[in-house]
Amino acid sequence: MCGIRNRRDRAQHSGVTLTEFIISAGLSGLVATALFILAVSTGRSIAEMFNYVDLDHANRVALDTMTREVRQVRTITSLSTNTVVFVDKDGATVTYTYSPIKRTLTRTAGLQTKTLIEQCDSLRFASYQRTPVSNRYDLIPTSAVANTKVLTITWNCSRRLFGVHSNTEQGQTAKIVIRNKKEL
Repeated sequence: MCGIRNRRDRAQHSGVTLTEFIISAGLSGLVATALFILAVSTGRSIAEMFNYVDLDHANRVALDTMTREVRQVRTITSLSTNTVVFVDKDGATVTYTYSPIKRTLTRTAGLQTKTLIEQCDSLRFASYQRTPVSNRYDLIPTSAVANTKVLTITWNCSRRLFGVHSNTEQGQTAKIVIRNKKEL
């Protein structure tokens, strides 16, 4: 009889009270919420880093293409803030055009058009002489396209990520010295 009573006593005292259950459920809910927030935050951060790396890679490829080509220009025939037209080393006319509506920079040579930069918020071309301003690293702006020895390109790209412009490439700038152009 003593063995039966111990089993009953243990059975009556081995259960979980309602208070213990509510506390454990609340703590489990808090831990689950914290893990969910951490997972979402980590996922968002990884997506933003991937997006930034992808934008940076696309910008580097475009800059390498433009630099390689512009350095070997024979002459620049036309220049505005959104467009530059030049004659390349082979005598072909090449045009770089930025479209603020499409947010793209395109390269046109003959009948071929290639998009170099997409999702570009702003882009600006400017021309300078090779001679720097006295006591500074700034260059002297050209008054005539024919005097251009340095072409600067400044742009800014961004994408919408999770419905927000949260991932922006902060201003790319390049100063490209034209090597083949003869001094006037």
